[in-house]
Amino acid sequence: MLLILFFFVNNYQFYVFAHINGSKIQEIIDNNDDIKILFSYVPEKPIIDTFTKLYFSVQDLEGNHIKDIKASVIVTNGQRLFKFQNISATDGDFYVEYIFPDDGTHQVITRIDTKTTIIPASFSVFVPHQSPPTILNPFPLP
Repeated sequence: MLLILFFFVNNYQFYVFAHINGSKIQEIIDNNDDIKILFSYVPEKPIIDTFTKLYFSVQDLEGNHIKDIKASVIVTNGQRLFKFQNISATDGDFYVEYIFPDDGTHQVITRIDTKTTIIPASFSVFVPHQSPPTILNPFPLP
């Protein structure tokens, strides 16, 4: 088990994308620095042990992307903790892929470093309970 986790951590990649899409966009506004962080995830109903994309967009209050940011992301359910570090995004948008190991509410914490400020933000992801597979139904729907 430890070797598998080590493999995922060392071979993890981060991605840059254009804009956040989806119907469940969460937003944090930092009025002191006039910056907002948008967050969304796909699929909208995450499936246990399957990759979920966590999307972030860092913008000014007019919707223009903040350029050349650095970020870190932590995902936790209060018992387990997983960190993504040293994420660079030249256009203010990035995503990471995470496998939720169990159901329930998970907290996604991010730290955004711009040229002039550091912005912390916290978002929630709800992973619905899923029925375990059975012999008669080896692939239950979420």
